[in-house]
Amino acid sequence: MDKFSIDEIFEKMSWDNEKILQLQGIEAAGQIKNLSVLFQPIESKALWENCAIVISSKSDEILQPYIMNMFEWLKDMNWPGADIIYHRLLLVSLQLLTIPYEISLKESQKIGDDVWEEVLIDFMNDYQQKFR
Repeated sequence: MDKFSIDEIFEKMSWDNEKILQLQGIEAAGQIKNLSVLFQPIESKALWENCAIVISSKSDEILQPYIMNMFEWLKDMNWPGADIIYHRLLLVSLQLLTIPYEISLKESQKIGDDVWEEVLIDFMNDYQQKFR
């Protein structure tokens, strides 16, 4: 596979492009080792959904250092890719999920972000439904 710069990858991943070009960008982004660049890039929201697709394709082990970032993506479920991240988090093991979840919930309460807090509570209800 060809190596692309992050700029080239982001250029391909934009939702303004044809689907085939976006898929090429997603495939190239899948090779990125440092996933932090894929978390809601400030360059353009047009990248977020495809970044969420790449992030969600990773194993729990790879995602472990990024779970807090994933919960932060849920601050607004209207953000592109938020639903993809939400559904991937539902698959994360409880062992990896618990501490980042509790920290995120406390942070939402501390800053008074009622919407984020509600999403987090709904998330945990959905998560627990898996075991019923």
